[in-house]
Amino acid sequence: MAGLLELRQYVMKPAGIKEFMRLTKEKLELRTSLLPFLGMFTCDTGGVLNRVVHLYHYRDFDHRDKHRAMSAANHDWQDGYLAHSRPCLLQQESTIYVPAAGVMDAAGSVPVQQFKAPPREPGRQPLYELRQYQLKPGYEGVPRLLTAFERGIPSKIEADNQGALVFFGYTEVGMLNSVLELWRYPSAQASYEARQAARQVQAWRECIAEVTPGVQHFTSSFMHAVPFSPMQ
Repeated sequence: MAGLLELRQYVMKPAGIKEFMRLTKEKLELRTSLLPFLGMFTCDTGGVLNRVVHLYHYRDFDHRDKHRAMSAANHDWQDGYLAHSRPCLLQQESTIYVPAAGVMDAAGSVPVQQFKAPPREPGRQPLYELRQYQLKPGYEGVPRLLTAFERGIPSKIEADNQGALVFFGYTEVGMLNSVLELWRYPSAQASYEARQAARQVQAWRECIAEVTPGVQHFTSSFMHAVPFSPMQ
């Protein structure tokens, strides 16, 4: 197995966001000792705003079970963190994705757990763009999209000299037939310019035209890494 990415999304009580962040920063060392934590982000625009997204990488489900059991047995995690942070939440959602190694290779990307963000550019706020495709039911939708992206994404990368593909994968647990992209840009404007440039590339236009009939809906969210996130 190529590993698993768990994406957890917490919808916060607006009045609870600051307290949640304070508690989470305070227990960061504990979190990283118990869980293979990759990053945490807040939503700037695109969807629910009072939302926190965090990412974890596991080798397989046994690896996840081991870390979840460690967390459940740790009194400081349960009583010192969760007992105080849960009142800040309205909703919790977890989805597990399998990386699409062919697409990541075609993009020249490293596995998500090896991703290192470039240095922050002066005067610009780095942006992570979370893009999600919900495909029509059926076994062929995801393989068809992955094949098209393996062919098309090199042309998008060639047209976009600012973005980095952090992760590309599809659901194993959660809303099935869902595909996830996570990109990092040096700024929101850079993300916009990258899309404009890619739309001028014929090979990328053909890729999107090929996959669009199988897509039910598509969403995009702009996110910023919290200051204590490993992924910046």
